Amino acid sequence: MDLTRLTQGEKIAGVSGIALILIMFIFKWFGLKFSGGAGAVGFSVEGSRNAWGSYGFIDIVLFITVVAAVGLAAIKASDADVGLPVAASAIVAGLGILSVVLIIISIISPPDFGTDLSGTGIDHTRKIGVWLGLIAAIGVAYGGWRAMQEEGTSFAGEADRFRGPPDPGAPPPPPSVPPPPPSEAP
Repeated sequence: MDLTRLTQGEKIAGVSGIALILIMFIFKWFGLKFSGGAGAVGFSVEGSRNAWGSYGFIDIVLFITVVAAVGLAAIKASDADVGLPVAASAIVAGLGILSVVLIIISIISPPDFGTDLSGTGIDHTRKIGVWLGLIAAIGVAYGGWRAMQEEGTSFAGEADRFRGPPDPGAPPPPPSVPPPPPSEAP
């Protein structure tokens, strides 16, 4: 494995992927806080969970994103040809964008941990882990996009690979630029 083969985008995606998996395990992402009391006596109870305990499905998407990002760096560093139908950098960029969107949605509407807490005085809290996870997911998305740019790949180009070769019996597509008018020779 030769890490000097990695482009800047692949390095960013790989490091961000490693950071994301560590953040998912180490830091608390969401919590519940109950504050109450009677008269002059008040109390507060708080509980929190990491990404694995907070989500039901999103954590799996984040894990797949991590595997793809670290896999992109590992594939390029080992100079292996895996024969993917699309560029690995496009897969990483797409999963990174999906992860960013899912994390933003969960910041706006935090997970409820499987209970209905409306009207109970229990508040959802967002912990440092969700913000660090968002930054790491943005890093994965940016690293995948930058790796695509460094390869000369685009999402449109990758979509064309799925369409396959044109039908031999189909007429040729119309020219995108009209031909110049015929020149008049004296």
